[in-house]
Formats: sequence, C-alpha cells, structure tokens
Amino acid sequence: MEGGSPSVIWERWTIPMYRAQQRYWSDHPPLQWMVQAYLKIPFKKTPPPSLMDATPPRPVDWSVLDGSP
Repeated sequence: MEGGSPSVIWERWTIPMYRAQQRYWSDHPPLQWMVQAYLKIPFKKTPPPSLMDATPPRPVDWSVLDGSP
C-alpha cells in the first residue's frame, strides 16, 4: 500500500486500487497462514457473540455526556 496520512490516502483511493490490493493479498497471504496450512494447524474461528454480551454490565449514565459539572 502507499504511504501518507490516512485522510490523504482515502481521498486518492479508488475502486480499481481497492481491487488491486485485494488481488495482491489473495496472491500473497501472510506468512503465518502459509505455515498454518503447511503444518495443517486449524485456523482459529471467532465465536459468535452471545446475547449476554449485548447488555452493558451496569446501566449507562447518559448525564455524563451533557458536559455539566
């Protein structure tokens, strides 16, 4: 990928550049993936989020966002 600040890169980024980047990474996978495939080590899968994780552990105090002291 090209260098520079993310905002400048985002301004120049186009769909053909995105497709070229996808082709590059499909042709050149990370070394860790190649080693795992060679050694036949199964890839870790992200478990689906449980319904218990969707609720916050304690009630949210929305008055903090008002900025009042």
